Amino acid sequence: MHPNELLKRFATGEQEFTGLKMPKANLAGADLIGIILNESDLHDSSLVFAYLNRASLIQVNLAGADLSGVSLSQADLTRADLRTANLHGAMLQEANLKEIDATLATLLDANLIAADLRGADLSGAVLVGAILRGANMRQESKGHKTNLQGADLSYCDLANANMKGADLARANLVNANLQGANLREVDLRKADLSGANLEGAFLTEANLTGAKLTRANLSRTNLSRAKFIQSEVSLANFRESVMTNISLSYANLTGSDFSLARMNYADLSRSNLTEANFMETELTEAFLARANLTKANLTQANLLRADIIGANLIGTIFQQTTMPDGQIRN
Repeated sequence: MHPNELLKRFATGEQEFTGLKMPKANLAGADLIGIILNESDLHDSSLVFAYLNRASLIQVNLAGADLSGVSLSQADLTRADLRTANLHGAMLQEANLKEIDATLATLLDANLIAADLRGADLSGAVLVGAILRGANMRQESKGHKTNLQGADLSYCDLANANMKGADLARANLVNANLQGANLREVDLRKADLSGANLEGAFLTEANLTGAKLTRANLSRTNLSRAKFIQSEVSLANFRESVMTNISLSYANLTGSDFSLARMNYADLSRSNLTEANFMETELTEAFLARANLTKANLTQANLLRADIIGANLIGTIFQQTTMPDGQIRN
């Protein structure tokens, strides 16, 4: 079918075009609101600034298509093929994007507020500056998770997004907004979260081994049982966070702020805590063996039953500090 015929038939009220074969079609600026194009082939087509709000595009092939500026709000793209597609500035609010394949796609500055991305493959995709507030990316079942491996999410707005169990290994989240996000059991190994805002986020059992979080804001977050092994976390803010049973062994935590945090049973062995702030921090039964606490501030910290054997305490500040044996040190 020729694009002009499609537009003509749609204009007369016809909506059902399931299984349409129209690769490399030019539908730029077309008004196709509510159209049904399930299982259609539109690969390498141009839909620049087209209107596809509430369209049904289930299992449609849009690989390599130019969808920049397209309006797909509340559209259903379940299991659509969007590999290498260009969705720069696309409007995808409340769209159903479950199980899409958007590998290496461009979603620069796209609007994905409250979109459903469960089970989607966005590995290697570019989402710089995209808005994903309230988006749903939670893992539905074992082995069925949203894949964002190596994706560029720098400067993204992911506030209150549900990303439980998502795969973000090696992802770029520099200066991303993750306030209040659900990041439980997320894989963030070797991800870059430098300057990211994670205030109030939930990271219980998240894996951040080898991740970079320089100057990140993790205040008032829940990090229970999270792993930060060998991570770069200098000058980060952990103020008032829940960090029980967290693993920070071998991590670089130079100059980071842990004041008022709850770090009972935390593993900080062999970590670099030079000039870190532990004022009024709960460190009951924490493991600090061979940690570097040079010039760290432990004013009013609670180290009851903590293990500090072999720790470097040169210049460490102890003022009204509860030591491992229960004695108060000034």
